[in-house]
Amino acid sequence: MEDFNEEKFEQEENITANEIRDEIKEEVNETIAEETAAKEETPTDGDDFETPMAPKSRKNLWIIIAAVLGILAIAALVFCLVSGKCGKYKGYKKDRATGIYYQFFGDIHDTAVMPKTGDLVGMLFSLRAGDSVLIPMSPNEMLMDSLYEGDIYAALRMMHVGDSASFILDGKEFFKHFMQDTIYPFGDAPLYFDVKLYGQMPAAQFQQMRAEYENMLKEKQAAEADSIRAYIDKNKIKVQPTPEGIYIITTKKGTGAQPEPMQDVTVHYTGKFLDGKKFDSSVDRGEPFTFTLGARQVIPGWEVAVSKMHVGDKATVLIPSDYAYGERGNYGIPPFSPLVFDIELLSISAEQQ
Repeated sequence: MEDFNEEKFEQEENITANEIRDEIKEEVNETIAEETAAKEETPTDGDDFETPMAPKSRKNLWIIIAAVLGILAIAALVFCLVSGKCGKYKGYKKDRATGIYYQFFGDIHDTAVMPKTGDLVGMLFSLRAGDSVLIPMSPNEMLMDSLYEGDIYAALRMMHVGDSASFILDGKEFFKHFMQDTIYPFGDAPLYFDVKLYGQMPAAQFQQMRAEYENMLKEKQAAEADSIRAYIDKNKIKVQPTPEGIYIITTKKGTGAQPEPMQDVTVHYTGKFLDGKKFDSSVDRGEPFTFTLGARQVIPGWEVAVSKMHVGDKATVLIPSDYAYGERGNYGIPPFSPLVFDIELLSISAEQQ
Protein backbone atom coordinates (compact mmCIF):
# COMPACT_ATOMS: atom_id res chain seq x y z
CA MET A 1 0.00 0.00 0.00
CA GLU A 2 2.64 2.49 1.01
CA ASP A 3 4.69 4.21 -1.61
CA PHE A 4 7.82 3.97 0.49
CA ASN A 5 8.51 2.56 3.95
CA GLU A 6 10.94 4.90 5.68
CA GLU A 7 11.92 2.52 8.47
CA LYS A 8 12.53 -0.30 6.01
CA PHE A 9 14.60 2.03 3.85
CA GLU A 10 16.88 2.94 6.76
CA GLN A 11 17.26 -0.71 7.76
CA GLU A 12 18.07 -1.96 4.26
CA GLU A 13 20.35 0.85 3.16
CA ASN A 14 21.86 1.37 6.63
CA ILE A 15 23.24 4.73 5.61
CA THR A 16 23.82 7.40 8.25
CA ALA A 17 26.01 10.47 8.24
CA ASN A 18 28.42 8.95 10.77
CA GLU A 19 28.77 5.72 8.80
CA ILE A 20 29.43 7.62 5.59
CA ARG A 21 32.17 9.61 7.29
CA ASP A 22 33.62 6.36 8.67
CA GLU A 23 33.52 4.84 5.19
CA ILE A 24 35.32 7.81 3.68
CA LYS A 25 37.92 7.71 6.43
CA GLU A 26 38.42 3.98 5.95
CA GLU A 27 38.86 4.35 2.19
CA VAL A 28 41.41 7.12 2.66
CA ASN A 29 43.35 5.14 5.28
CA GLU A 30 43.38 2.07 3.02
CA THR A 31 44.72 4.12 0.12
CA ILE A 32 47.42 5.70 2.30
CA ALA A 33 48.36 2.27 3.65
CA GLU A 34 48.67 0.91 0.14
CA GLU A 35 50.89 3.82 -0.93
CA THR A 36 53.06 3.43 2.17
CA ALA A 37 53.52 -0.27 1.50
CA ALA A 38 54.42 0.46 -2.10
CA LYS A 39 56.94 3.06 -0.99
CA GLU A 40 58.62 0.66 1.45
CA GLU A 41 58.99 -1.90 -1.32
CA THR A 42 60.52 0.60 -3.72
CA PRO A 43 64.34 0.34 -3.78
CA THR A 44 66.09 3.56 -2.73
CA ASP A 45 69.68 4.73 -2.88
CA GLY A 46 71.16 6.50 0.04
CA ASP A 47 69.14 7.98 2.88
CA ASP A 48 65.45 7.28 3.27
CA PHE A 49 63.12 9.94 1.86
CA GLU A 50 59.33 10.33 1.42
CA THR A 51 58.00 9.58 -2.02
CA PRO A 52 55.18 11.94 -3.04
CA MET A 53 51.84 10.17 -3.86
CA ALA A 54 51.68 9.37 -7.53
CA PRO A 55 49.19 11.41 -9.62
CA LYS A 56 47.29 8.26 -10.53
CA SER A 57 46.87 7.31 -6.86
CA ARG A 58 45.63 10.77 -5.99
CA LYS A 59 43.14 10.55 -8.83
CA ASN A 60 41.89 7.17 -7.55
CA LEU A 61 41.45 8.60 -4.07
CA TRP A 62 39.37 11.52 -5.33
CA ILE A 63 37.25 9.16 -7.41
CA ILE A 64 36.52 7.10 -4.29
CA ILE A 65 35.70 10.20 -2.26
CA ALA A 66 33.45 11.56 -5.00
CA ALA A 67 31.62 8.23 -5.32
CA VAL A 68 30.99 7.97 -1.60
CA LEU A 69 29.82 11.58 -1.40
CA GLY A 70 27.52 10.90 -4.34
CA ILE A 71 25.98 7.95 -2.53
CA LEU A 72 25.49 10.14 0.52
CA ALA A 73 23.83 12.90 -1.51
CA ILE A 74 21.47 10.48 -3.26
CA ALA A 75 20.56 8.78 0.02
CA ALA A 76 19.89 12.14 1.66
CA LEU A 77 17.69 13.25 -1.25
CA VAL A 78 15.68 10.01 -1.28
CA PHE A 79 15.27 10.10 2.49
CA CYS A 80 14.14 13.72 2.31
CA LEU A 81 11.57 13.03 -0.37
CA VAL A 82 10.07 9.86 1.07
CA SER A 83 9.93 11.22 4.60
CA GLY A 84 7.98 14.26 3.44
CA LYS A 85 10.44 16.63 5.08
CA CYS A 86 11.32 18.51 1.93
CA GLY A 87 8.35 17.74 -0.38
CA LYS A 88 5.69 20.08 -1.71
CA TYR A 89 3.58 19.66 1.44
CA LYS A 90 5.47 19.35 4.69
CA GLY A 91 4.85 16.04 6.42
CA TYR A 92 3.15 14.50 3.39
CA LYS A 93 4.63 11.90 1.07
CA LYS A 94 3.70 11.49 -2.59
CA ASP A 95 2.36 8.23 -3.97
CA ARG A 96 4.01 7.71 -7.36
CA ALA A 97 1.13 5.66 -8.80
CA THR A 98 -1.68 8.14 -8.10
CA GLY A 99 0.11 11.43 -7.47
CA ILE A 100 -1.77 11.75 -4.15
CA TYR A 101 0.04 13.25 -1.19
CA TYR A 102 -0.62 11.32 2.02
CA GLN A 103 0.21 11.15 5.70
CA PHE A 104 -0.65 8.26 8.02
CA PHE A 105 -1.20 8.60 11.76
CA GLY A 106 -0.53 6.07 14.49
CA ASP A 107 0.00 2.39 13.73
CA ILE A 108 -0.24 1.04 10.19
CA HIS A 109 -2.52 -2.02 10.21
CA ASP A 110 -0.65 -3.71 7.38
CA THR A 111 -2.08 -7.15 8.15
CA ALA A 112 -5.67 -5.91 7.83
CA VAL A 113 -7.78 -5.87 4.68
CA MET A 114 -7.34 -3.17 2.05
CA PRO A 115 -10.49 -2.11 0.14
CA LYS A 116 -10.73 -2.75 -3.58
CA THR A 117 -12.80 -1.31 -6.40
CA GLY A 118 -16.46 -2.18 -5.87
CA ASP A 119 -16.16 -2.78 -2.11
CA LEU A 120 -18.36 -1.01 0.41
CA VAL A 121 -16.33 0.85 3.04
CA GLY A 122 -17.26 2.34 6.39
CA MET A 123 -15.36 5.43 7.46
CA LEU A 124 -15.26 8.61 9.50
CA PHE A 125 -14.10 11.50 7.36
CA SER A 126 -13.96 15.24 6.90
CA LEU A 127 -13.08 17.55 4.01
CA ARG A 128 -11.33 20.87 4.58
CA ALA A 129 -9.61 23.56 2.58
CA GLY A 130 -7.56 26.15 4.40
CA ASP A 131 -9.57 27.31 7.41
CA SER A 132 -12.88 26.12 5.93
CA VAL A 133 -14.42 22.77 6.86
CA LEU A 134 -16.62 21.63 3.97
CA ILE A 135 -17.80 18.37 5.57
CA PRO A 136 -17.26 17.80 9.31
CA MET A 137 -16.03 14.48 10.65
CA SER A 138 -18.97 12.11 10.32
CA PRO A 139 -19.68 8.40 9.66
CA ASN A 140 -20.34 7.37 6.09
CA GLU A 141 -20.56 4.36 3.82
CA MET A 142 -19.28 4.55 0.28
CA LEU A 143 -18.87 2.33 -2.75
CA MET A 144 -15.34 2.09 -4.09
CA ASP A 145 -15.94 3.03 -7.74
CA SER A 146 -13.46 5.66 -8.93
CA LEU A 147 -14.74 8.63 -10.92
CA TYR A 148 -11.33 9.87 -12.04
CA GLU A 149 -7.66 9.08 -11.51
CA GLY A 150 -6.34 10.09 -8.10
CA ASP A 151 -9.79 10.62 -6.55
CA ILE A 152 -11.05 9.97 -3.04
CA TYR A 153 -11.49 6.25 -3.78
CA ALA A 154 -7.88 5.91 -4.91
CA ALA A 155 -6.89 7.38 -1.55
CA LEU A 156 -9.03 4.86 0.33
CA ARG A 157 -7.44 1.99 -1.59
CA MET A 158 -4.09 3.01 -0.08
CA MET A 159 -5.40 2.20 3.42
CA HIS A 160 -5.95 -0.86 5.58
CA VAL A 161 -9.00 -1.24 7.79
CA GLY A 162 -8.13 0.47 11.07
CA ASP A 163 -5.81 3.08 9.51
CA SER A 164 -6.12 6.82 10.01
CA ALA A 165 -4.70 9.16 7.39
CA SER A 166 -4.83 12.53 5.71
CA PHE A 167 -4.75 12.93 1.92
CA ILE A 168 -4.34 15.99 -0.28
CA LEU A 169 -6.65 15.97 -3.28
CA ASP A 170 -7.09 18.20 -6.30
CA GLY A 171 -9.98 20.40 -5.17
CA LYS A 172 -10.96 21.46 -8.68
CA GLU A 173 -11.23 17.88 -9.90
CA PHE A 174 -13.11 16.84 -6.77
CA PHE A 175 -15.72 19.58 -7.18
CA LYS A 176 -16.06 18.83 -10.88
CA HIS A 177 -16.92 15.16 -10.32
CA PHE A 178 -18.52 15.12 -6.86
CA MET A 179 -20.21 18.53 -6.65
CA GLN A 180 -22.02 18.63 -10.00
CA ASP A 181 -19.46 20.87 -11.71
CA THR A 182 -19.58 23.46 -8.92
CA ILE A 183 -16.59 25.80 -9.15
CA TYR A 184 -13.96 25.10 -6.49
CA PRO A 185 -14.05 28.27 -4.34
CA PHE A 186 -10.55 28.02 -2.88
CA GLY A 187 -8.38 28.71 -5.91
CA ASP A 188 -5.17 26.65 -5.85
CA ALA A 189 -5.50 25.73 -2.17
CA PRO A 190 -5.31 21.96 -1.60
CA LEU A 191 -8.32 19.96 -0.45
CA TYR A 192 -7.60 17.82 2.61
CA PHE A 193 -9.39 14.50 3.08
CA ASP A 194 -8.99 13.27 6.69
CA VAL A 195 -10.26 9.75 7.22
CA LYS A 196 -10.47 6.82 9.62
CA LEU A 197 -11.26 3.55 7.80
CA TYR A 198 -13.21 1.31 10.19
CA GLY A 199 -14.88 -1.26 7.95
CA GLN A 200 -14.96 -2.95 4.57
CA MET A 201 -17.32 -5.32 2.78
CA PRO A 202 -16.13 -7.19 -0.33
CA ALA A 203 -17.93 -6.34 -3.56
CA ALA A 204 -19.36 -9.84 -3.99
CA GLN A 205 -20.84 -9.89 -0.50
CA PHE A 206 -22.24 -6.40 -0.92
CA GLN A 207 -23.83 -7.26 -4.28
CA GLN A 208 -25.48 -10.32 -2.74
CA MET A 209 -26.81 -8.28 0.18
CA ARG A 210 -28.10 -5.57 -2.17
CA ALA A 211 -29.86 -8.18 -4.33
CA GLU A 212 -31.56 -9.63 -1.24
CA TYR A 213 -32.59 -6.15 -0.14
CA GLU A 214 -34.02 -5.29 -3.55
CA ASN A 215 -36.03 -8.52 -3.55
CA MET A 216 -37.40 -7.61 -0.14
CA LEU A 217 -38.40 -4.18 -1.44
CA LYS A 218 -40.23 -5.70 -4.39
CA GLU A 219 -42.14 -8.01 -2.06
CA LYS A 220 -43.13 -5.14 0.24
CA GLN A 221 -44.17 -2.98 -2.69
CA ALA A 222 -46.30 -5.76 -4.10
CA ALA A 223 -47.91 -6.37 -0.70
CA GLU A 224 -48.70 -2.70 0.04
CA ALA A 225 -51.92 -2.50 -1.94
CA ASP A 226 -53.25 -5.63 -0.25
CA SER A 227 -52.36 -4.30 3.22
CA ILE A 228 -54.16 -1.00 2.53
CA ARG A 229 -57.24 -2.84 1.29
CA ALA A 230 -57.23 -5.07 4.38
CA TYR A 231 -57.02 -1.98 6.64
CA ILE A 232 -59.92 -0.33 4.82
CA ASP A 233 -62.08 -3.45 5.13
CA LYS A 234 -61.20 -3.98 8.80
CA ASN A 235 -62.02 -0.38 9.74
CA LYS A 236 -65.08 -0.18 7.45
CA ILE A 237 -63.83 2.96 5.71
CA LYS A 238 -66.44 4.25 3.28
CA VAL A 239 -64.95 7.56 2.10
CA GLN A 240 -63.47 7.81 -1.35
CA PRO A 241 -59.73 8.44 -1.65
CA THR A 242 -58.29 11.63 -3.12
CA PRO A 243 -56.76 11.41 -6.60
CA GLU A 244 -53.44 10.70 -4.84
CA GLY A 245 -54.95 7.63 -3.11
CA ILE A 246 -55.11 9.30 0.33
CA TYR A 247 -58.06 8.50 2.60
CA ILE A 248 -59.22 11.37 4.87
CA ILE A 249 -61.71 10.21 7.49
CA THR A 250 -63.04 13.23 9.38
CA THR A 251 -63.81 12.36 13.03
CA LYS A 252 -64.70 15.89 14.21
CA LYS A 253 -65.93 18.87 12.22
CA GLY A 254 -64.38 22.26 12.90
CA THR A 255 -65.82 25.68 12.14
CA GLY A 256 -62.62 27.56 11.40
CA ALA A 257 -60.95 28.67 8.19
CA GLN A 258 -59.34 26.42 5.64
CA PRO A 259 -55.59 27.02 5.21
CA GLU A 260 -54.06 28.41 2.03
CA PRO A 261 -50.63 27.71 0.54
CA MET A 262 -47.67 29.27 2.38
CA GLN A 263 -49.66 29.84 5.58
CA ASP A 264 -48.24 28.54 8.84
CA VAL A 265 -50.46 25.87 10.35
CA THR A 266 -50.27 24.30 13.80
CA VAL A 267 -51.43 20.74 14.42
CA HIS A 268 -51.42 17.93 16.93
CA TYR A 269 -50.81 14.48 15.48
CA THR A 270 -50.16 10.83 16.23
CA GLY A 271 -48.50 8.60 13.64
CA LYS A 272 -49.12 4.84 13.46
CA PHE A 273 -48.47 1.84 11.25
CA LEU A 274 -51.41 -0.12 9.84
CA ASP A 275 -51.17 -2.56 12.75
CA GLY A 276 -51.79 0.30 15.19
CA LYS A 277 -48.22 0.54 16.47
CA LYS A 278 -47.38 4.16 17.29
CA PHE A 279 -44.12 5.65 16.01
CA ASP A 280 -44.50 9.38 16.77
CA SER A 281 -46.87 11.75 18.59
CA SER A 282 -46.88 15.47 19.31
CA VAL A 283 -49.73 14.77 21.74
CA ASP A 284 -47.47 12.55 23.85
CA ARG A 285 -44.79 15.25 23.85
CA GLY A 286 -47.32 17.96 24.68
CA GLU A 287 -45.88 20.13 21.90
CA PRO A 288 -48.02 21.05 18.86
CA PHE A 289 -46.23 21.04 15.53
CA THR A 290 -46.11 24.08 13.20
CA PHE A 291 -45.13 24.06 9.54
CA THR A 292 -45.66 26.12 6.39
CA LEU A 293 -48.23 24.58 4.12
CA GLY A 294 -46.88 24.02 0.61
CA ALA A 295 -43.22 24.61 1.56
CA ARG A 296 -42.33 20.89 1.43
CA GLN A 297 -41.51 20.77 5.12
CA VAL A 298 -43.61 17.66 5.63
CA ILE A 299 -44.43 14.53 3.63
CA PRO A 300 -46.66 15.08 0.57
CA GLY A 301 -49.58 13.20 2.16
CA TRP A 302 -49.74 15.79 4.93
CA GLU A 303 -49.79 18.63 2.41
CA VAL A 304 -52.80 17.08 0.70
CA ALA A 305 -54.71 16.21 3.87
CA VAL A 306 -54.16 19.41 5.88
CA SER A 307 -54.99 21.61 2.89
CA LYS A 308 -58.50 20.07 2.91
CA MET A 309 -59.11 20.55 6.65
CA HIS A 310 -60.62 23.45 8.60
CA VAL A 311 -59.41 24.80 11.93
CA GLY A 312 -60.94 22.56 14.60
CA ASP A 313 -61.13 19.50 12.34
CA LYS A 314 -59.89 16.14 13.53
CA ALA A 315 -59.23 13.45 10.93
CA THR A 316 -57.69 10.03 10.52
CA VAL A 317 -55.57 10.06 7.38
CA LEU A 318 -54.42 6.92 5.56
CA ILE A 319 -51.40 7.72 3.38
CA PRO A 320 -49.83 5.25 0.89
CA SER A 321 -46.04 5.09 0.88
CA ASP A 322 -45.77 7.04 -2.38
CA TYR A 323 -46.92 10.11 -0.42
CA ALA A 324 -45.10 9.17 2.78
CA TYR A 325 -41.51 7.90 2.91
CA GLY A 326 -41.54 5.75 -0.21
CA GLU A 327 -38.96 3.12 -1.03
CA ARG A 328 -36.32 4.59 1.29
CA GLY A 329 -38.23 4.71 4.56
CA ASN A 330 -37.15 7.04 7.36
CA TYR A 331 -35.84 6.65 10.94
CA GLY A 332 -37.47 3.36 11.85
CA ILE A 333 -40.14 3.51 9.15
CA PRO A 334 -39.49 0.67 6.69
CA PRO A 335 -39.63 1.19 2.93
CA PHE A 336 -43.05 0.99 1.24
CA SER A 337 -44.89 1.54 4.52
CA PRO A 338 -48.41 3.03 4.31
CA LEU A 339 -49.03 5.19 7.38
CA VAL A 340 -52.00 6.38 9.43
CA PHE A 341 -52.07 9.80 11.12
CA ASP A 342 -54.61 11.21 13.55
CA ILE A 343 -54.40 14.97 12.85
CA GLU A 344 -56.09 17.91 14.56
CA LEU A 345 -55.78 21.33 12.89
CA LEU A 346 -55.37 23.73 15.82
CA SER A 347 -54.75 27.06 14.12
CA ILE A 348 -53.61 29.06 11.09
CA SER A 349 -51.19 31.94 11.54
CA ALA A 350 -53.36 35.02 12.18
CA GLU A 351 -51.32 37.43 10.07
CA GLN A 352 -51.81 35.29 6.97
CA GLN A 353 -55.53 34.48 7.28
